[in-house]
Amino acid sequence: MREPSTLPQIELGKLAPALGNTCGDYLSQYRARIEDSVRRGEAGVTVARKNAKSLDGLLSALCCACQAASESHGARMALVAVGGYGRGVVGVHSDVDVLFLAEDSHDARVSAIAEGLLYPLWDLGVEIGHAVRSVEETLSLAREDIRTATTLLDLRRVAGDRALVEELHRGARRRIFDPQIGVFLGMLEEDTRRRHERFGASIYLLEPEVKLGRGGLRDMDVAEWAMGARWATRGPDDYVRTGAFLQREAEAFEAAREFFWKVRNLLHLRAGRRQDRLTFEDQEDISEHLGFVDGVTLGVEQFMQAYYRHARVVAQTTDRILARARPRAKVRPSTARDLGNGTMIFAGQMTLRASSELSRDPALALRLYLGAAERGLPVYPYARDAVARAAADPDFGERLRASDEAVRLFRKALLCRRALAGGDAARPSLMAELHEVGVMTAMIPEFEPLVGRVQHDVYHLYTVDVHSVRAVSKLHAVLRGEARDDLPFASRLAAALPRATPLYVALLLHDIGKARGKKHAEKGAEMARPIAERLGLGPVDVDHVVWLIREHLSLYHWATRRDTSDPETILEIANTVGSPDRLRDLYLLTVADVCTTNPKAMTAWKTRMLDDLYLAVVEAFEGGFEGKSRASEIRDEVRVGFVGDANPDVLEAFLVQMPDRYILGTPVDSIRTHARAARDRHKQAVHVALCAGPSEETTELLVIGDDQDGLLAAVTAVLASHGLNVISAEIHTRDRRDGVREVVDVFHVRRGGAGRRPIDDATCAAIAADLRQVIRGAVSTADLLGAIRKPPAWAEPRVPDVRSEVVIDNQLSRHFTVVDVFCRDHVGLLHTIAEAIHSAGFSIAVSKVGTEGARATDVFYVHADGEKVHDAARLVRLRVGVEEAITKLIVDYDERS
Repeated sequence: MREPSTLPQIELGKLAPALGNTCGDYLSQYRARIEDSVRRGEAGVTVARKNAKSLDGLLSALCCACQAASESHGARMALVAVGGYGRGVVGVHSDVDVLFLAEDSHDARVSAIAEGLLYPLWDLGVEIGHAVRSVEETLSLAREDIRTATTLLDLRRVAGDRALVEELHRGARRRIFDPQIGVFLGMLEEDTRRRHERFGASIYLLEPEVKLGRGGLRDMDVAEWAMGARWATRGPDDYVRTGAFLQREAEAFEAAREFFWKVRNLLHLRAGRRQDRLTFEDQEDISEHLGFVDGVTLGVEQFMQAYYRHARVVAQTTDRILARARPRAKVRPSTARDLGNGTMIFAGQMTLRASSELSRDPALALRLYLGAAERGLPVYPYARDAVARAAADPDFGERLRASDEAVRLFRKALLCRRALAGGDAARPSLMAELHEVGVMTAMIPEFEPLVGRVQHDVYHLYTVDVHSVRAVSKLHAVLRGEARDDLPFASRLAAALPRATPLYVALLLHDIGKARGKKHAEKGAEMARPIAERLGLGPVDVDHVVWLIREHLSLYHWATRRDTSDPETILEIANTVGSPDRLRDLYLLTVADVCTTNPKAMTAWKTRMLDDLYLAVVEAFEGGFEGKSRASEIRDEVRVGFVGDANPDVLEAFLVQMPDRYILGTPVDSIRTHARAARDRHKQAVHVALCAGPSEETTELLVIGDDQDGLLAAVTAVLASHGLNVISAEIHTRDRRDGVREVVDVFHVRRGGAGRRPIDDATCAAIAADLRQVIRGAVSTADLLGAIRKPPAWAEPRVPDVRSEVVIDNQLSRHFTVVDVFCRDHVGLLHTIAEAIHSAGFSIAVSKVGTEGARATDVFYVHADGEKVHDAARLVRLRVGVEEAITKLIVDYDERS
């Protein structure tokens, strides 16, 4: 333990009573200038350097004052800036770190100076961390602690003994970096890995961490530490001079630094404190401040694309520098085997015989990676680096596309199901690795505008390029049989896939039209034709690729938004698709696409809807989908299960009186369950039954009662009041023999939030009781919805706004008017829409309810007095009424925030 100081404390405030005010004024004036520089759009790095220099002036003055006021004659020490402050860049509200470097760290005179300097700063609210160490203590600690070791690369003298600082620099080079560079780089890589685990291993987080996230400012530090340790570099000029960087790499690296510092300074300015997470709200405001405006795409999406592109450059550069900085092992004949095609195996890794051959023979890059995948070997880091450098050259791309061998190998790589040995989890397929090193965009330059492109919502988790490549990887996983548990039907179909190349090309290119804004499916189909031809596909396969891309959204929309129990809808889909082969490929493309939109996008419910739709369309192709005859067959199958049941005549009446649309769209076991629930209703005003749902996370609630206006609105209000989210709703009626028209409503629901109690019989009974209260008029739906406790604003994450849209379509169904509603999801939304539809004089026959992140996508098949409505004015009133109801709900909700 350090001996307590026996020297008098240095109290600068007593020696100079005006010191506190003087220092406070100094800081205030400089901070005001710094903040004004940020507002005016001054260069981000320049602002950060100004801030560091302003701190230099204050700290050096205080250090000199402390030394002058102390009995420190003979005590050698220096005030040293470390960390970001040592690198000469400090954020607007960043803290700073200093080292009091002493000949003897136990010298009480040094401690007195340190305390005398720090206390005035703490009084002023400056967040400053410090350590007091000798040269030997610092070097000893650096052998074991990576943070201390990196400090040796950043440190910068602010005041005091210059010779001590130079001694520490020499000691670091002689005792740490030169003899132990491999150990240092290993520690640095491990520390980086742990940081990525904590702050996000993906570049493409929706709300990225600008400083500590992958591809952020700390990764830039890692690259510079590696170069400093290996080549003693001190800045960008050294990076190119030593060969660590090519000139274009250095320019891209510095552009990223400038962008990130601009963003970080604005984050600090907006928050009034240290804040390095780029939230949705920050993204919208900062994008506008930096001059990104809405055009073909939203300004905020352009801003985030720029962010992710810079982050990608930094992440890739950091990985490559860590590999380049490691001393290269000498090739020994016993560990090397020449494969005769420009590649070789060295120390259990695939590498290039000579990286210079890439410029003459661009197909060599693909031979390298395919050879590694086929042999189950990793690619040697130096070879990977050489390919990445070559792929960035436009001339290399032209030669690659002109090479017949390269085109053939690219198709082979696209179909390759093997991941590279030792590969990153973020690059689960060979194609993902080829995208990472730039070979894919060299072969398909039209793909480059998708790099880093985002959709400003919480549903699309990945950038467009990453999503497209992950979709290819997902299909590989399905073909390898790794998705049998989650996607059994897709796995069976994929196992019998006769021609995979057109499907894989379409999957890779399915979102390529997003580079041109809206209607990306149509635009992408146009763009894909010359690409598919360039990749060597024949005319038939090219047409198939174009069709798949044009229709790649259709199957999902049909399954989730259309009444697929209607035979006419199924026949229309069959006519649109045209053949079973097209249907199979469209189904597999859709599954891979949805699964990689975000990890939770493909629910068991969506899987079942897609599977059921596929089977219904296949049946239509086979000529067996005749609504009447099929419904009759299903009724016969249901009857078999009624043998031995009580009141079989009541069950038979239910089966006969329910419409064909219900019979065709409901599983046989569910029909039996519903019939028994209708039998058990007796004379209750409303009967609610709990049934097994289509998946583990979804429960089915059956509501049976006499038909009356506004029943659906009442039911949805009650469900919302119990914290239940409606996933889908189907509304059916039957005319009983006693002359009563009975409603049979089927709801698939799940609890909102996480960790909630299950939907059990007690919940079901409470729902039934509340619903009877509403029907009797004892409780209003407004009372139920008003009692829902809204979480405090701080507990609700800010998400991008969703534009509300109501679309009326009279072409999609022969019997119903279709109302599509897209808006921000809210508690009570389904009730609001149902109430608005009812108020407009319409009844709801079918409802399909879905959410994509914060966006609700609800579809209603409606009629008036059993008829489809053709009156244009009435349809306009319906649309306006729903729009106004949604707007009021959102406004009221936000006012309660």
